[in-house]
Amino acid sequence: MDTFTDASWDREVLGSPVPVVVGFWAEWCVPSHMAQPALERAEQQHSGRLRFGLVNFDENPRLIERYAIQGLPMILVVKDGKPADRRVGLMGRAALQDLLRRYVAR
Repeated sequence: MDTFTDASWDREVLGSPVPVVVGFWAEWCVPSHMAQPALERAEQQHSGRLRFGLVNFDENPRLIERYAIQGLPMILVVKDGKPADRRVGLMGRAALQDLLRRYVAR
């Protein structure tokens, strides 16, 4: 899973040719840690069709402000350089798969 930062965001995420699924998380946020295994599993299932990465809430203040991140964990789907979907809170595997199914390149 990639790590995205304030410095790499525009190039790595907005410039991606495939949709990007971004998990915003923080070390101190227990639900963030609980969400990561589902993201890792989804990354394996959708390899090559979706790109996955994480943004550390505490280390990337420009992104947090830019996307008005107020709750964690948060999933942001970026497609064609624009935010396409966002979900705040812990999601189960089935809910995550339902969300991602809409963005998988066929």
